[in-house]
Amino acid sequence: MDLEYKIVQSQTPLFSDPGKMHEVLEQEARAGWQLLEKEDNYRLKLQRNISHRENDKNLDFDAYRSTVGVPAVLTYGLTAAVTVGIVAIILYLAIWSQ
Repeated sequence: MDLEYKIVQSQTPLFSDPGKMHEVLEQEARAGWQLLEKEDNYRLKLQRNISHRENDKNLDFDAYRSTVGVPAVLTYGLTAAVTVGIVAIILYLAIWSQ
């Protein structure tokens, strides 16, 4: 039996919520993936038999996806915007308090 493995990760602690984790695992199960280990609230380790590859073309998602939840671009973009806002406020206060 030949197996393949992958890690699915999230930018937020998505897997701390059992309901959300169950939703992701149900979708991954359609591609033949099974939970091998929950590493933490951000990562799941999955495995499947390589015979499931034949069904990948019939799925409405990428069977080899490695991220779920909020996109990294949104997380990093929001973090950058908040950081720029805080720095702007600090500079404004530093300039006008003199």
